[in-house]
Amino acid sequence: MRELPLDLYVHILEQLTPLTDSDENISVLVSCLQANSSFRAAASVSGLWEPHYRTRYTICDPAKEQSRKQTARGDWRLMYFERRRIDQKTFNILSAIVMERGEDRLKRAREVNTMFSFDAWNALEIVANYSLPETFNEPGIQGRRPRGPVPAHVVPMRFWAQKLLGAIARSHAVGTWGKLIPNDTPQALELSFACMSSFFVYPPVKVLSQLSELVALCKAYFIERKISLDPAEFANDTRKLRLVCSSICDFLWSYGFEAAEGQQFHLLQTRLPHLFLTTHKATIPISLVYIFVCIAQKMGVTAAPVNFPARVLAIVSSPDPDVSDIFVDVFGSRTQAILSLRDDIPHLLIQSGITPTSMPRYITPTSCASMLVRTSRNIFVSFSTMPSSALSEDELHTAFYASVMVNVIFMHDDRYLLNMMQHLNRFLLDLFPVLVDSLLPLLNSRLQEQLMTHCMAIVEQEKEAAATLHPRSVLTRDVKFFVGMIFKHAAYGYVGYIYGWDSSCAANEEWINQMDVDSLSRGRHQPFYHALTQNGLLRYVAEDNIRAARLESADIHKIFVEAPMAGRYFEDLTQVDGRARFLLSPELNAAYPDDEAFGDKWLKQEDK
Repeated sequence: MRELPLDLYVHILEQLTPLTDSDENISVLVSCLQANSSFRAAASVSGLWEPHYRTRYTICDPAKEQSRKQTARGDWRLMYFERRRIDQKTFNILSAIVMERGEDRLKRAREVNTMFSFDAWNALEIVANYSLPETFNEPGIQGRRPRGPVPAHVVPMRFWAQKLLGAIARSHAVGTWGKLIPNDTPQALELSFACMSSFFVYPPVKVLSQLSELVALCKAYFIERKISLDPAEFANDTRKLRLVCSSICDFLWSYGFEAAEGQQFHLLQTRLPHLFLTTHKATIPISLVYIFVCIAQKMGVTAAPVNFPARVLAIVSSPDPDVSDIFVDVFGSRTQAILSLRDDIPHLLIQSGITPTSMPRYITPTSCASMLVRTSRNIFVSFSTMPSSALSEDELHTAFYASVMVNVIFMHDDRYLLNMMQHLNRFLLDLFPVLVDSLLPLLNSRLQEQLMTHCMAIVEQEKEAAATLHPRSVLTRDVKFFVGMIFKHAAYGYVGYIYGWDSSCAANEEWINQMDVDSLSRGRHQPFYHALTQNGLLRYVAEDNIRAARLESADIHKIFVEAPMAGRYFEDLTQVDGRARFLLSPELNAAYPDDEAFGDKWLKQEDK
């Protein structure tokens, strides 16, 4: 049989559609590599692999990517195979994290971050978005369903993949902020501010990409209005430079970036780049100034934020000393974008209770660190001013974590360090990669000692928890309920999920007195249950207050959205009449080896 030309084989293989979460079409290329010489030659063409690589691997560690290109000599096939090797290694470590407890789990998070960092991102993101078991899926809404066999323990795999993604992003954020300490320049603003979103598992490269898209749109806006884009033309001309500044403000308003008003102003979302660039464009002054400065810098304008009282401003400078600095009020630009140093600035200072004699300290470019600290304070304020339903419990803890971290790094206040450690149970995998490897080197000796003491205490707690089993025995016969049970609180009415129990109250005396435990009919001498509420709060509940409950269909679909921690402990849900229980994750099965069978027996009892 006559062989087809090589370019025809290549053309046929070019029709394979690149996929983000599957090797289905890549398998065809691999099969061709193992076929006859013609197919092998065609499938070895580097260009065939490039679209598959770029589609699947959208995020990487830049230094590692550069090294990979050099090692592979630009061969996209070899680069793809290397990334798939990293994917498999990451998946194996993630599987171990799901199955293990104690210190080893924490060390494995460090291993992923140290070896792969952002190179592991796309693989972890695929797992974090796997479809949930059918029980939890809202009709018509599906996550990514893995092609081929569904991995075991999908729910805890999703949970720990998300935690690993967070550890990678936050480790990078802390490292980025640390670089500001010796070298804080206006050019560092774009990335350092974007790292606030890293705490929400939103990689900074996505924020930078969104800003680049805005720059392209802004340039098109200028071209349409015949405004010069050449810095050589406008940088040394006061009138033209003012026009550029006011036009950037006009562009922002034309694309929906405007001043937040009323209750909108207090929303926490207006403080976070990944949200004020997308869903919350009506935002606060510091956020608008950030966007303005980033766009201006990329258009060749020397711009920086000014840490002005009450309202952050932008300052634009010219390389010509005869051209005065321009002060831009982006937030108030619909009324007046350009402020005069002689009249407007002194007037605003007086309104803020500051005498004009103090003006010099408020009209110079400020550091990126100052902007981060100011943003963190804005977040703290929003906790007490925004509507309680604006964000989930998990998102509130994440925002608090980011803000406290900023103050630990730049303010060196041990009170912030203590607050941070008290919230670490929600960010357990951060212990080594974020706190020990990234944060510790940035601190003074006093805070380093405190941080290590806290971290080692958590390691010991994890070791103890891993070594502790809670079997059913004569000593625990009074424990009526079980891990995985769904209940309604008799006094407060909330619905909760049990993820642990003690045969009697294990809380300290202060908590017992504060909660008036001894006023209960059985007081402290009854089983107590560790529980997660429907909206993600952690509770410690006396058995007297436990009432069996089941979940409505609408509540089932929101479990892992409103209480993400449930993904650590549970795998599936079973409901019979008025009773319900979760199937346990490997972690809870190991800690409470008899509760799965105990719960199943309870669920099937006839005296309901």
